Amino acid sequence: MEMSTTSEILVAVVIPAYNARDYIAETLQSVIDQTHRALEIIVVDDGSTDETASICRHFAVADPRIQFLSTENRGVAAARNTGIAASKAGYLAFLDADDLWHPTYVERMLSALHPLPDDWGAVYALHRLVDSQGYCTRSGSSLSARESILIRHLVFRFVGNGSGFMVRRAVIDKIGGYDPSYAKQGIGGCEDFDFELRTAEHFKIEAVPFGLVGYRVHAAAMSADRSRMARSLLAVYERCVARNPQLPDFVVSCARASAHLYAFSKFAALKDWRSAAASLKHVYRHSPLLAASVIIKLIFSKAARAANRALSKVRPLWRQKQQKFKKFEEIDPVIPLVGGWSRFRTKALFRRLSKIDRCDGDCTATSKR
Repeated sequence: MEMSTTSEILVAVVIPAYNARDYIAETLQSVIDQTHRALEIIVVDDGSTDETASICRHFAVADPRIQFLSTENRGVAAARNTGIAASKAGYLAFLDADDLWHPTYVERMLSALHPLPDDWGAVYALHRLVDSQGYCTRSGSSLSARESILIRHLVFRFVGNGSGFMVRRAVIDKIGGYDPSYAKQGIGGCEDFDFELRTAEHFKIEAVPFGLVGYRVHAAAMSADRSRMARSLLAVYERCVARNPQLPDFVVSCARASAHLYAFSKFAALKDWRSAAASLKHVYRHSPLLAASVIIKLIFSKAARAANRALSKVRPLWRQKQQKFKKFEEIDPVIPLVGGWSRFRTKALFRRLSKIDRCDGDCTATSKR
């Protein structure tokens, strides 16, 4: 990708942080090391009770671009909104306090979005999953789409986390910030997806299909609360459907199936079989064959996990260490990501939803068939 000259354009980086002492230093360093230097780095401490504040203040002394704000604990959406309100830049990028950016992240994102007309409001990048030590464990999804993507994003969820999205200031002026009501209801976790969908309702969105984000998976992460994440995602979907009554019935059915597939996996992992069954019922309404395949996959995955647990007891330690991948910063971001397609998210479904997106949702007659 050829990057245009955007070096003087100011970009605000908003980092909400709550009890992030184990990762915030590495996260901040990944921002400081950006090839794009014109940054205002705003860290919002969301009522941390650990050493997060002292670590951030130490970085702020060394780098005048860093602004540190402290609030009572109100949730990630409110913290991001505090950072947005304190920023002055025409572009805003969001980074969670445990995630990482490739050094070219801001430069590539800005070079993709800035030359586009004003009706293009945002740009997103893809991600790789990293562990608590910063090693890449696997690729995120390779799937992406651009321009009018509301319907495809509703079903395919291209971004996948809150650290791969950059917007123009005009997006905030149009839709406001992040919605803090999810946290108030005890179902915070998917506010980033809600923000992306509301952006897509009003703006075209560009994609930078490279693994520029290191999405950290660890036990203390918000995403580790499976039940809350499942209920949060379901709520985001229902609010989006309610805001967009023009969506074709087929799209609504696909969207709910997508949400409940995710929720089923989370509830099943917790052995919350009542909630899992309720989600599976929604999947069955969309496709009985898909619901059957989900059950079969669950049975086989349980058998596979049992086999892996038994194998891990006898596998030599050196063999386990060999399974470690490279550090995130050591991987060329343009190396293709893999995966994303499944029995549900098929190429045929992608093509059909692409057609509806191109019609700006006005394809009801053909989409109900």
